[in-house]
Amino acid sequence: PATEPARFKVGEAVRARNIHPEGHTRLPRYVRGHAGTITRVHGCHILPDAHAHGLGERPQWLYSVRFAARELWGAEASPRDSVHVDLWEIYLDPA
Repeated sequence: PATEPARFKVGEAVRARNIHPEGHTRLPRYVRGHAGTITRVHGCHILPDAHAHGLGERPQWLYSVRFAARELWGAEASPRDSVHVDLWEIYLDPA
């Protein structure tokens, strides 16, 4: 269960944090530091990073974030393409 309301809502601009934790993380390197848009709020779920290290479930809000291909790979990428990545709230900052 959620202990706090979701920090972000659909349509909000966010930026994936540029962090480099040791051990397990579900934050792909290719999105770190890049801006995207929340497209879906999946609800509150177990944070795999904490759970994998025996730190308990530490529930976090989970979002689908759309990243434009050009944001991730530069001007050579197609302007029509994008990638959706499911990211936990702890990985995101407002853009």
